Amino acid sequence: MLITVLLFAGSLNLSAIVEAQRHGWFLFSILLPMGVVFFVSTLAETQRPPFDLLEAESELVAGFMVEYSSTPFLLFFLGEYMNVIMLSGLFAVLFLGGWLPPLYIWPFTAVPGVIWFLLKLILVFFMNSMVKAFVPRYRYDQLMRLGWKVFLPLSLVWVALTAAWVTFIGGPHGIP
Repeated sequence: MLITVLLFAGSLNLSAIVEAQRHGWFLFSILLPMGVVFFVSTLAETQRPPFDLLEAESELVAGFMVEYSSTPFLLFFLGEYMNVIMLSGLFAVLFLGGWLPPLYIWPFTAVPGVIWFLLKLILVFFMNSMVKAFVPRYRYDQLMRLGWKVFLPLSLVWVALTAAWVTFIGGPHGIP
């Protein structure tokens, strides 16, 4: 799924990827399905609900965290949330234009890029947190089916479509 963003931007450099989104975010282009796949994959990677299969708090007392107390629990939890923050920042850079404002008009351009990046990161972090409220927990077989039978074929087809788009139309916004 990341190869589609790299094809659209034409670079492996994160700054170049952000600059390629100056006239429109990749999330609101042909890459919308890959943005959804990336978001769901980050939920699964960080073991956030509905993919918190290790913890399974409803089946166990408190999951594997029963063994930890005090400082080890704090460090474990801190590491888990830092991973969520890092992947939220990566989503903001790859699909939401990173530090660029949504529109290039005066009130938006007056806000520093760091503020835009933090707002986008907080938005994605909030979306990560809210999924827990309305999506039921997946079983292992459902997660494997989602990954192997839905996300992998969809990603491969979308790589081919993106490559064709960039080759024949040229660039993310029709710019050769």
